[in-house]
Amino acid sequence: MSGSGHDAPPLERGRELEALRTAMAAAIAGEGSLVLVEGMAGIGKSTLLDAGAIEAERLGADVLRVRGDELVMESSFAGVRELFWGRLRSMGTGWLEGASALAAPVFAAETWDGADRDRASSVLHGLYWLTADLADRRPLALIVDDAQWLDVASARYLVYLARRIDSLPVLLVAAVRTGEPSAQADLPAALAARAAGVLRPEPLSEPASGEVIRGVLGPRADDELCRFCHAATRGNPFYLRELGAALALEGGRPTVELAARVSTLGVEAISANVLVRLAHLGDNCQRLAEALAVLGADTSLRHAATLAGLSRDRAGVAADRLHEAELVLAGAGLSFAHPIVGESISSQLPPARRATLHGQAARMLEADDASADRVAAHLLSAQPYGDEWVVAVLRRAAGEALARGAPEAAVSCLRRAQQEPPSTDVRIAVLVELGRAEALLPTAQDYATLRQALARARTPLERAEIAYELALALFGVMRNGDAILVLEDALDADGALDAATVARLEAALIGGGIGDLVHSPHLLDRARPHFDRARRGEIDDPLIISTLAQTAAVTGSSAQEAVALARRSLADERLLTQWLNAGYMSPVVALGYSDESRAALAAIEAGMGEAQRRGWAPMLFQFAYFGANAALRLGDLDLAEDHAQRMFELGAELGAEPLSRTWLPLVLVERGRIAEAVTLLDEVEIPATNDLQELELLCHRGRVRIADGRDESGVADLLSAGRRTIGAGISLSAATDWVPATVAALSRLGRFDEALALADQELAEATAFGAGRRRALAQATCATLDASDAGLERLRESVGLLEGCGARLEQARAAVELGVRLDRRGHRGDARAALWDGFELAHDCGGWALAERARAALVAAGARPRRTARTGPGALTPAEQRVARMAADGLSNRQIAQALFLSTKTIEGQLSQAYAKLGIRSRAGLATALHGSGRGTP
Repeated sequence: MSGSGHDAPPLERGRELEALRTAMAAAIAGEGSLVLVEGMAGIGKSTLLDAGAIEAERLGADVLRVRGDELVMESSFAGVRELFWGRLRSMGTGWLEGASALAAPVFAAETWDGADRDRASSVLHGLYWLTADLADRRPLALIVDDAQWLDVASARYLVYLARRIDSLPVLLVAAVRTGEPSAQADLPAALAARAAGVLRPEPLSEPASGEVIRGVLGPRADDELCRFCHAATRGNPFYLRELGAALALEGGRPTVELAARVSTLGVEAISANVLVRLAHLGDNCQRLAEALAVLGADTSLRHAATLAGLSRDRAGVAADRLHEAELVLAGAGLSFAHPIVGESISSQLPPARRATLHGQAARMLEADDASADRVAAHLLSAQPYGDEWVVAVLRRAAGEALARGAPEAAVSCLRRAQQEPPSTDVRIAVLVELGRAEALLPTAQDYATLRQALARARTPLERAEIAYELALALFGVMRNGDAILVLEDALDADGALDAATVARLEAALIGGGIGDLVHSPHLLDRARPHFDRARRGEIDDPLIISTLAQTAAVTGSSAQEAVALARRSLADERLLTQWLNAGYMSPVVALGYSDESRAALAAIEAGMGEAQRRGWAPMLFQFAYFGANAALRLGDLDLAEDHAQRMFELGAELGAEPLSRTWLPLVLVERGRIAEAVTLLDEVEIPATNDLQELELLCHRGRVRIADGRDESGVADLLSAGRRTIGAGISLSAATDWVPATVAALSRLGRFDEALALADQELAEATAFGAGRRRALAQATCATLDASDAGLERLRESVGLLEGCGARLEQARAAVELGVRLDRRGHRGDARAALWDGFELAHDCGGWALAERARAALVAAGARPRRTARTGPGALTPAEQRVARMAADGLSNRQIAQALFLSTKTIEGQLSQAYAKLGIRSRAGLATALHGSGRGTP
């Protein structure tokens, strides 16, 4: 890759240069942005970028440049490495620190061990903070030419950076060629969506075209000739210069006599003109240029000479002549003056000759200890010939690509290795490696390669290992039924498998499939022998134990057993450090569903610390999912909103719609922001699947609709979800509180018998399960349907039970209901006491909707509750509380941003708002201010 363009002044580009100058000045002031430059080949994008780079340096920015290259577009972060490596190398050791250390795999080759399936997200996170760290030293101008030829991983980084660039002193300028097919066809649109501006250089005017022609042919070129040149090239600057050079080869005076020849030299003849000029330079120049066309930009003279078969002296002379002819740039490495020159020379090479040269280039670079990635770039264009060395290099390059978080590059290498083809003894291994890499692609669905490998497996153990890989991939895209069939088929040969392999397959089968309503009864049957062994103390594998804990909770069989198994599995540190992707979430689910919410949140906090250390955004999403649920059960709406909001933001980043909206609407309803909650759920389509998490989402839409006054549609959603769990052995109530809202709405609709039956059924199941909060909530729900004195006492008892299990918001709700009942009976003193308890609890929980209901009831009961001021610690939003606490603990804005996967600018804004509400001017007073009292209301 190369970052240089033509040295000609940017004629008629004043508007574009001013836009770049303005954007760079804003970036230096801390307001970063992306500017996209679009245009056809030769229109002057590179010249504009050159001028923009000069202006950025004049303003004090550090300019880093890269140009996309067709040769390495299948590589792993090749563009990013070239963009940053020169600067990083000059900074010495220790240049990757903190979150930026997650980007280390991009710059240091290593082999993927398969343990880190979220490497792509962690590397992007690290590259963002590497960019931020460099920009802290000096504002950055990142100049990317021919972005359409970047490798996929580098293009992904550009889009990732563009989403967050506004908080950095960074200007990103990306130029893309339009009007022809591109390997990065989606990149321009993705960048344009985030760009502060899109520049589209226009063709040069006739006077400016004449200036270009006279710059090549001299001042004697007459007006008519210049007009013909302008018409023939349509004002394209590069084509103008090439036509001028072609005319110069013709010799003679540049007058109207040559104009007739120009009229036949249209844009289509530019490649021929380049080749004619090259032919005039002799055979050595031709051979060196062809070698350079194969090797790519910034090639050393030594490598180009070797591939061309030229001595050092002859290659040096040829390079000088190519430079004099303006075909090659001067510099430490050889590069064509413009990509079109290289494309013209490459296009005239016969396909077989080009493939042979690529194969020779690969051998040459391998002998010179070049990276596997660089060698593989040539092997991708070489002809397959059954060479074991080729397969080995491509496999090594694929491993490095996966370690860097670039599965697309790994897939390209391994598909090419398949074509070689591999020898018999490694053929299935290559197939499996390809299948694993394909499974990591965001568009993966069918996993045909892994299925092919499974069909070719030679032993039961090999088949089991491949089945495990395929099942994990299928579970990842919610194809639970297919995954279950794959694992059960592999387990049919369990007599030929060792105990550890069987246990791993069983854990994946039960843990991954138990939430599938179609297969859960059968999987529960399969799990029962494992439960018996666990009760006898015969299982010590934490992965199996964690799976059983989740199963006990999800099926609603025994909260006590679920909690015991969960605590036992979490006591083994291997679960967190070795199996975070698979097993650690299971005991979190078990504790949360069994109403051990504080223990669940403690486990979530530990898991989030590990996920943040590794930069695993998908795991943070899952922890936020269950963290929001656990916090809601405790009535801690601040924490619940914190987790729900983070889940919502990460879900948008990870493409996890609509699940990212599961919990935030419920929090908003409790906050009294019903319209926002309605918008979040009414604008998404909820899939009609048999997955428990998607049934949760359906339940939450029903609860939001009921809160919005739409009892009929809300009840329909809730009862639909409930019916789909009947007979499946799954407890919907263990996952979410769907019954109380359903019972209340059914009662309002006059469907009292249905309400009573549902409430009684929930109480029976909750009592059998044994989770204290769920049983207390079920009793309170039944009490709301009983208007007798016994019902009133039952409600009063429920308040105490809910207090005992720490369910503060539900305790407040029951207390308010108790107060309303007492007031109706004329017991105003007792009513006000209960209502005050409910009001204060709801207020402390941040449940503004319930607090407002309690206030209204207090007023009706003769009390005069005051509104709370909007200042003090209680007035802080969850996000403000979170960053304020972290700042009070001594973390810098950068450290907070890195830990929370947010931008520094976002943290600065949240802290500024927190200071205003706390009445302080800096973080020096945070620790004291946060210990104040009082909670604000919206």
